[in-house]
Amino acid sequence: MFLPVSASLRQFARAVTADRLAGDELAGAITAENIRAGKPPAAAKADLFREFILKWREILDANSRPRPFSSAEYVRSLGPPPSEARLVLLLNDICGLSQRDIEYVLDPLSKPFAELLKEGRAVIARQREERKALIVEDEPLIAADLKDVLENMGVTVVGLARTADQGAREALKSAPDIVLADYNLDGQKTGVDAVIAFQDSHQCPVIFITGYPDDVLKGEDVEPDFVIVKPYRPEAVQAAVAHCLDTERFFAIDADSANGDL
Repeated sequence: MFLPVSASLRQFARAVTADRLAGDELAGAITAENIRAGKPPAAAKADLFREFILKWREILDANSRPRPFSSAEYVRSLGPPPSEARLVLLLNDICGLSQRDIEYVLDPLSKPFAELLKEGRAVIARQREERKALIVEDEPLIAADLKDVLENMGVTVVGLARTADQGAREALKSAPDIVLADYNLDGQKTGVDAVIAFQDSHQCPVIFITGYPDDVLKGEDVEPDFVIVKPYRPEAVQAAVAHCLDTERFFAIDADSANGDL
């Protein structure tokens, strides 16, 4: 399962621009342009993503003056954009676009689609032994599966929490590089409550893997880096985790530490 079109576009825009505010503004600009043009809110997904890519490429062109968008210079200052292989990976494994749609969205591709996807998947295969993850999930089988997904990437799982309170305590104790959380946890508190409890003291990317994406997305206190809908595909989790861990500038870390690969 995948997010609704507008939410999927916003999530993709944040990943591509490596910035939440810039991604939201650009995705909102695309949506507003479609509304003014009389297109339905549920416009064809591939068309919206292509319009985003065209606008984003225009912004990256220092000689252009893209409108409507107020932060072109800021986006250009964020560092190297994702490679074509990374874009194909995000569109295919997280956003759920077909090969035909991706070829349309990113037209022209510099290499065949299959070759680019293979390059993107090779990024996931890189081991990340020095990275730590916390899983906040009350279903033991799902928690165990996510642990396997992460460990196959070389990521060390430093904690498995079943409640929001446990998740918050473990995050403050182990200082993970990334948190994977469910929304609807065992008890009265949610995964959002867990993140709120530790985010002021410990900042790290957060991925929600949940059957309640609308509840996560409407939250005003927590801005997840990715929302993956249950039942999830391991490829989607791997792609999201790899992007979060490899693209440090995406999470308000010193730009000098940014990884420019893919």
